[in-house]
Amino acid sequence: FAFFLCHHKEGGGGFARLLKIQLKKNPKVKRKVFLDSDNLQDLSTLFSIVGNRTDTLVVLCTKEILSRPWCVGEMTTSRLHDLDTVLVLFPEFHWPEKGWVN
Repeated sequence: FAFFLCHHKEGGGGFARLLKIQLKKNPKVKRKVFLDSDNLQDLSTLFSIVGNRTDTLVVLCTKEILSRPWCVGEMTTSRLHDLDTVLVLFPEFHWPEKGWVN
């Protein structure tokens, strides 16, 4: 996949769909764009798809993105595999406080 769209459905599902449509229209995008509702057939393969079959992770940073374990797992997998990552910051997104991870 050229892009994997990491998103929280409630806060960014519609935007993710629109972004996928726009990316697919771009002649420079030669490979598929991963959107879970279209492409995920087996949840157990999700992190493998991110780590082994994706060029760029696009994180739609909405208010709840960091509260979703699957989204955090996708981001972690991307980091572990040194993928290119693009953050799309929504107005309601806030970076967590330093002690958030603990």
